[in-house]
Order: sequence, then C-alpha cells, then structure tokens
Amino acid sequence: MSTPASAQDRIAAWKQKWNESTFLKAQGLEVEETGVGRVTVRLPQVQPSQLGGGGTDNELNSGVLNGGVISYMFDGALGWAIMSALMDLPEAKEINPSDLRQFTINLDITFLDAAIGSRFEAHGRIVRVSKSTAFAEGDFVDANGKVCATAKGIWRIFWPRNKLAAAS
Repeated sequence: MSTPASAQDRIAAWKQKWNESTFLKAQGLEVEETGVGRVTVRLPQVQPSQLGGGGTDNELNSGVLNGGVISYMFDGALGWAIMSALMDLPEAKEINPSDLRQFTINLDITFLDAAIGSRFEAHGRIVRVSKSTAFAEGDFVDANGKVCATAKGIWRIFWPRNKLAAAS
C-alpha cells in the first residue's frame, strides 16, 4: 500500500480501515470526522442485544443501552479523534496510516443518566497530542442531545520505528 500524500488522504485511508473492522460492523457503528482531532461515532439503530446489563432489570429497563456499548463507542471516538490529529502532523506525511499504532492506557467514563432511546452518538475531541502520548475527551448523547455520559482518556502512540527516528 502506498503512503497517502495529504492529511485528508491519510485520514480517509484510516477511516476506511476503521469502517472495515468486523467488530465495528457487528455493532452497527459509523464514524464521521467533524474536523481534525474531532470525531463522532454514531449508533444509528440500537439492537436488542445492546440493551440491558448487570445494573438493569431487563423487564423494567429494557430500553437502557448497555454501558459496555457506551464504553466501546467512547474508546472508538476518542481513539479515532487522536488518530485524526496524528494524521495531520508533519511526521505522518511519510508513513502509511496502517503502520501507526495506538492503544488505550486509561479510559475514565462518568455515567450521568440512563441512555434510553434508539440512536446515540459519542463525540471525541483532542485535548493534547505528543509523539508518544495523547489525551482526549468526549461526551455521549442521545437523539435529543441529552448528555448521558462523559469520558476522558490517555492513549499510547507507536510510530513506525524507522520513521520516528527520522522525524526526531
């Protein structure tokens, strides 16, 4: 695979890879970059398997989205916002987006209200990005814009070794 030339091309290549993930497809998630370092992950239609959980009585609260789904959407939204910002850095110009790796060090979620409904969005945005660590935050909203949860997290960045040495 050749290295995409512009930041937008690199971001588009990463988005294609992200959207091809089997797990993401199985969850019915969609991603939209709303600006460099800003991303929305959508769940356009909640599935019955995504409802309820350990803290809910399924008969009484069957319309409550499972916290694990919310957590996964936050992990994707914040991580994708970080990747979007990284792809815009000058150091990323010479690399293939598939060669840049990241993983979640910490994801802190505060659940503010029950997530009840059929459509949700997780918004992720960059707080700070360096060559080795990134910080992001976000909010999780229902179809009416009610904030059901907030998150903040820290990610570790792994640049391709030969490219990082050249960029330093």
